[in-house]
Amino acid sequence: MTTPSAAAAVILYRESPNLEVFWVRRMLQMSYQGGFYAFPGGRLEPHESPRDAAVRELHEETGVQIDPDELRDAGRWVTPPITRQRFDTQFFLARCPPDQTARVLSSEHDVGEWIRPQDAIRKWREGSILIAPPIKHALNSLSEGLSGVEARLKSAPDARSAGGTEIEMRRGVAFVPLRTPTLPPATHTNCYLIGDDDVVVIDPASPYEEEQALLDRVLEKRRARIREIWLTHLHRDHVGGANHLRQRWGAKIAAHPITARDLAGQVHVDRTFAPNETLDLEGQPGWRLRILHTPGHARGHVCIFEELHGSLITGDLIAGFGTIIIDPPEGRMADYLDSLRRVLALEPTALFPAHGPVIGDAAGRIREYIKHRLEREENILMAWRRGVRDAAAIVAAVYTDVDPAMHGFAERSVTAHLEKLRDEGRL
Repeated sequence: MTTPSAAAAVILYRESPNLEVFWVRRMLQMSYQGGFYAFPGGRLEPHESPRDAAVRELHEETGVQIDPDELRDAGRWVTPPITRQRFDTQFFLARCPPDQTARVLSSEHDVGEWIRPQDAIRKWREGSILIAPPIKHALNSLSEGLSGVEARLKSAPDARSAGGTEIEMRRGVAFVPLRTPTLPPATHTNCYLIGDDDVVVIDPASPYEEEQALLDRVLEKRRARIREIWLTHLHRDHVGGANHLRQRWGAKIAAHPITARDLAGQVHVDRTFAPNETLDLEGQPGWRLRILHTPGHARGHVCIFEELHGSLITGDLIAGFGTIIIDPPEGRMADYLDSLRRVLALEPTALFPAHGPVIGDAAGRIREYIKHRLEREENILMAWRRGVRDAAAIVAAVYTDVDPAMHGFAERSVTAHLEKLRDEGRL
């Protein structure tokens, strides 16, 4: 588990006459929460206190200068262990001096504006923006006014949790990170809960009893009806808790016909997806889910596209960090690249992967994946033409940026590339 970096952030507010906060949108290209709305802040420098860091970051990013003694404690949040970039962030509340103007000064942000907390929450409820749980909690707390706000800001029960909580960065697209026997560098699989009163559960992944109990508690707290359990593909770190959830909640399991066939005798699949199947879920703002067959990582792999707001639940088509292993014969590189191109054409607005954090720069990440694979393929082809024919030797020559501990997995991807090149008549 990655040790969180110490950080500080400032919830800057004014009354003009309505209560407003100043928030910023992180540039899409940012490696951490690109495209998300947040409050000004950043990492602590060596030997710097959270208060001093908050004052410095606020001034660097907005031009507003405040006295450290004017900062009010607004709670502390720790990033759950689903990503390699984690932060232990101390939040502060501060009134903007009336003679100063907040504006965007940092190259990390492309938008900065004053907004009423209620209006910010409304935008989120409409499904049009991405915000992390600390930001949503702060906005909800401030929506009730300044009286008693410090106690509300510090009241979040999951603020310092190491994991096991429901995370909802876009309205109605929530996930619970569950510890699973997955492949490194991942340690968890995100189980998605889509909807409101009625939910579809996607990839109840964990075979571990304590993780299954954790997911049960989240569902009990929600008091939602499970419409169905959907599986993105057959791998054990995606289906490990499916039978338990079916038995515990009486919900049926659905999967692609190939996945249902391959899981026969292991997971009780009640029905199979129809081609291009859709499901509408009522609520605010409402959700329309479309099943997309996206083979490549697995023959029966599917993604789920929420068409009204552009959320793509990617399964193992795309990860929040690193790349995806394509392991023949189950995996086929040509199919994988075709699946990436097809989901890119849908113009998704955010990617919700099975492993790692939500990705705001959807198109950028998909293009990056395609470019990365094609560059690898060209380098593999060049090595082949130099007479390097063994997969392990090709990995040693081409995958020089990969940890040697991962070379065995890289060999499987090399095999997939070679199969594709042979099929295309390029070897």
